[in-house]
Amino acid sequence: MATARVGGTFYLTLLVAVLLTFLVHEAAHWLAGVALGYDMVASLNGAAPRGGSFLVGRDEFLLTAAGPLITVVQALLAFHLVRSRKLLPAYAFLFVAWFMRFAAAFVSLMHPNDEARMSLALGWGFWTLPAVVVLALLALTWMASRQLRLGWKTNAASYLLCSVAFAAVVFLDAR
Repeated sequence: MATARVGGTFYLTLLVAVLLTFLVHEAAHWLAGVALGYDMVASLNGAAPRGGSFLVGRDEFLLTAAGPLITVVQALLAFHLVRSRKLLPAYAFLFVAWFMRFAAAFVSLMHPNDEARMSLALGWGFWTLPAVVVLALLALTWMASRQLRLGWKTNAASYLLCSVAFAAVVFLDAR
């Protein structure tokens, strides 16, 4: 099989994937909160009950789990499309799903991310679930990259572009 053709269209797809992944991830948190009966507010990089309502127990866990769950579903669907149809655009969505959870795990060094809070709630320790999710998504990304015969340059460029795009989203959302 020939190497997948990577060009400007792929990197534009990667940027669109960053924006859509943030939107869908936070929308999942928001929808879970609404389904649980909370008046929710959402932004590009966050969703929470209006007025800072404090969540506990099952509600907190379900609202927290909704975002990573939809991001993992995105990754699994993208992986399936790469494996079954060899779709390069699907790889962009898989890469972004891995990058989002990797970046979130890194941010946990300062503030526990979704998986870290869930892992603690399950009694598994701080790093167990973040490590499992990040490593599982990395394995899928690696297998898809091999299937498409993408080289390290494509993946390094994707990493750098995602780094800049994620920083822009976080910066713009903080304003």
